[in-house]
Amino acid sequence: MLLPYFPFPPVFDLKMGTAPLPPDKPLTEIDTHYLTEVKLKRKLLEQYPNYYYRSSPITLTAQWEVVKKILDGLSRHYPQHFIIQQNGTRIDYENNLLGEKFSFQYGDRSSLPCDPLDWIGRQIQEDLIILDGKSILAAGQLCFPSGWSLKEKFEKHFLELHAPLPGRMGPMLQAADKLIERIPADKPIARTNWGFRVSDQLDLSTKHGEAYRKTLNETALMLTRENAGEKIYLRIERQTLSRLPESGSVLFTIHTYNNLVKNEAEDKVRAAAMLSFLKTVPEDLLEYKQMTPIARQLLAYLESG
Repeated sequence: MLLPYFPFPPVFDLKMGTAPLPPDKPLTEIDTHYLTEVKLKRKLLEQYPNYYYRSSPITLTAQWEVVKKILDGLSRHYPQHFIIQQNGTRIDYENNLLGEKFSFQYGDRSSLPCDPLDWIGRQIQEDLIILDGKSILAAGQLCFPSGWSLKEKFEKHFLELHAPLPGRMGPMLQAADKLIERIPADKPIARTNWGFRVSDQLDLSTKHGEAYRKTLNETALMLTRENAGEKIYLRIERQTLSRLPESGSVLFTIHTYNNLVKNEAEDKVRAAAMLSFLKTVPEDLLEYKQMTPIARQLLAYLESG
């Protein structure tokens, strides 16, 4: 099965690839990995709550806005799985996929077992980040990041979240910052990020960095043009950005997808697109994405057809 998103133009460019999120597209997506990924999120949050979830008390208004936005979307796009009934501030919520029911008072933190953002994050596959009105990371539930963590980025400005980036990426990041400042409350946007990894491990946060680099180097020694597609994964992030009207904050969602390159390359159009694109990616960006040890053999595999 192919990934639902494939963000490869014919050649590399510095554009962000953002577009308005169509009204018929969900903010958060439910797929066949739902039960596995939600179970993993909850396990990580139970084991290391302060590593995978952080928030500032001043974000409670924004957190409740996130709860409402996501629940409304789930009930509209997946009514067979999620049932929401509201009577005043009382919300009755039923998750048929997990066999769970909750009743709580909107705006009352004590009516939920944990912070609103932490609670709603345990109902979906996406990671959730709240940027305040000054683009500071003020709250987040981040279980499946690629090379970063809340521990090191909490309460930092958006421009610092991706640091250190290759110099050529600076203008793109500045443009992204300006875009976030201008997002209207009723017009969310979406984009897709890409990477190639030698593992389909969803949690590649900073604390796993040393172990991943070891795996990367060991795998690189075994790679050939024949087996690269069976050992390298294409990792895609579907990201959305939405303005929260009451607080003025921005909700940033990240849904991570993995698939073996071999599976993607069985589609000849996708194989040709990956090859054409990767041939033009600058070396410093390959290094930033931790692809330098595997890039040559990956290209050789795609060239071999």
